Order: sequence, then C-alpha cells, then structure tokens
Amino acid sequence: MSVDENFYSNLKSFDQFQGIFDAANYSELPLDWSVVITDIQGSTAAIQQGRYRQVNAIGVASIVAIINVVKPLAIPFIFGGDGASLCIPNRYLYEVKNALLATKIMATQQFSLSLRVGIVPCSDIEQSKYQILIGKLRVSEGYYQAAFTGEGLTYAENLVKNDQEDQYCFTYENSSPKADFTGFECRWKDVSSPHDETVSLLVKAITKTTDQNNAAYLELLEVIQKIYGDIESHRPVQKQYLELTAKARDLQDEVKIRAGSGSRLARWVYTWLLPWKVRLGRYWMGKGKQVLGTDWGNYKDTLVTNTDFRKFDDNLRMVISSSAVQRGNLEQYLKKQFQNGLLVYGIHVSDRALMTCVITDYSLHHIHFVDGSDGGYAVAAKDLKNKLKSRYLSGGNL
Repeated sequence: MSVDENFYSNLKSFDQFQGIFDAANYSELPLDWSVVITDIQGSTAAIQQGRYRQVNAIGVASIVAIINVVKPLAIPFIFGGDGASLCIPNRYLYEVKNALLATKIMATQQFSLSLRVGIVPCSDIEQSKYQILIGKLRVSEGYYQAAFTGEGLTYAENLVKNDQEDQYCFTYENSSPKADFTGFECRWKDVSSPHDETVSLLVKAITKTTDQNNAAYLELLEVIQKIYGDIESHRPVQKQYLELTAKARDLQDEVKIRAGSGSRLARWVYTWLLPWKVRLGRYWMGKGKQVLGTDWGNYKDTLVTNTDFRKFDDNLRMVISSSAVQRGNLEQYLKKQFQNGLLVYGIHVSDRALMTCVITDYSLHHIHFVDGSDGGYAVAAKDLKNKLKSRYLSGGNL
C-alpha cells in the first residue's frame, strides 16, 4: 500500500472543534485520489411526501457501501442529509463504481428514489482554482471526523450535479453490480428535542480571505455558546431521549437496504430476526450487561459522543436542540452578518432529529449521523442557496 493511500490514516488529528478553522490542521488531498459525490435527485419532492428518513438512509448507505470496499483503509467522508461526499484512492475506482451502481439500483428498486452518483478525479480539481484540503477531528477514541475546506468539494459537487455528458456521472457498466451494506443500521426512534425545537443550520462565510472566513466562523461559534451554553446543553441527541424501536414498519428501511436484494427467504429471515435483535439490545442496555466485548450499559453514552451533529465541508453544518427564543436570537445575529456581507445561512426547524448509524463494532467504532426531521439539511441548503442567489442578484460580493 502506497504512502498516498495511507494519506488519511497518517493525517495528524486535532481534538478541539475550533481547530477546524485553523489552516495548519489541513493537508491537500493527493492527486492519485478522487472525490465521490452521491445525492438524491428529487429530494424536495420526497421530503414533501414525508420520505426524508428514506432519503437519509440512502445517503448513509452510499457511505457504508464504499467503506466496505476499501476497509480497513481509513478514508474521509461527510454526510450531507440527502447525499454524501467521500474521497478514495484511485486504486479502488472500479470496485467503488461497482458498489455505487449497486446502491443506485437499490435506491430505485427498494425506495423508488433516484440516486445520482459521480466521481471527480482530484487532478481535475487541481487544474481549477480550488483545492481539497482535509482535516481530521478526533471526536472520540472510536470516531475521527473529516473536515473539508478549499472549496474543492463544492466544486466537485457542482461538476457532478451539472454533468450533462456523463463525464463524471456514470450508469450501468456491470449487469449485476454488488454492494455490501454490512454495518448500516436504522433502529432508533426519532429523537425528540430536549428544548422543543431541532434546528438544522448551514452557514457559509463569504468574506474576501480564508483568514477572515475562519474569524467569522469562530465568532459564530462564540455566539452560539453565549446563546445556548455548553455543548451538552444543545446536543440534539441526548441519552434520556434515546429509544430503540422494534416495530416492523420502523425497521423496513434497514431491511430493504441490508436484505432487499437477497432472496425472498433471506429477506424474510432478516425481517423476522431484526426486532428480536433490537429487543435483546434494549435488554442488555437496560441491565448494563457486558456481552460480546461490549459494555452495553455505556453504549448510549458512547453513541451520544459519536454523533456528527456539527461538522464542516466548506459550510458549517450543525443540528442544534433549541428553544424558539434561542433560535430567534441566533437568527437575529445571522441576519446581521448576512446584511454585513460576512455570512450566508440556511435554517430548518422541526421538533426532532433523525439518526442513522454505521456500526463497525458495538464497543467503540460506531458513527451516528444526525439530521433534523422533515427536511433538515436539505431544506436548509435550499434556503442558503436562495439567500446566495438573492445576494448575487442584488449586487452583493460573493
């Protein structure tokens, strides 16, 4: 395995979220890597139909499929609500394409949703004025979260979404592509907000320099702390609100993703076993059992720590537990920063969060992707784009 393939594994991590806005914590993605972009086409209509949980599930499934191709190699990725972005060494291109196509087929056959998949070589991005710079935040002993800056990821997303000639997007090359979705789990009920509202927030700094952008983000984090208090007070997922579901209808997304392409018997077995696995997990957690190398009494604590409720991919993304008064104070600040030409933002408000999980093991290495319900990041992204457009049309500088 080459040094470049170990780029992300060897990347020095940092421990404080504020370190995301320190240029010294980033390194450029090697030229023999590529960027993978996935997103649900027609996600707005799916949200209007009340299908945002399924949109989330497919976005996470696309991450799982690629992780299983390259494991045990560590790669950077980020979940965006209605899709995902990942970086892979070019040596895995064929296998990754195969897994993406299988995921695309699964989305169509099992959910009647269209998943767009595309791959952009890092060398193509390098020829533009953009870069893909990667940072690695140590969230916990078992979870390292990637951060992206340099606008290269945004550039790659635009190339894929506006690809009219299939230069980056691709269709079926293999009549029966396969994907491994082992590790995908969707077993938690929607998580009620501890403070009435769950706010999905996207913020993009639009100043003239990187240093000014980073200063604007750091000031925003300080304002959020003043409004909401410490991290634990505004986490959207808190231990006392976590509840597993054993209802068959609530587990259907996992069944379709993990067993939907198998035989009728395999799907029936998975469907029958899954509620019993949930009940067993609930029992172990309730009794604080230590089983199969896992301290189930501490599982929920580790889960809460391993949520991705705040992250960065050329935009600051946060899901916040909020009261209406707190949200009003936050929006007042954001509106002022928007009027001053410092920040553009998008926001979506609901009363609960969705959680979709990737489990490597139940002890330490499990990740829990968080989004607001009923639209979350996807609606917030649309709001942000509308504000960007209005600023452009009014003659504001971007």
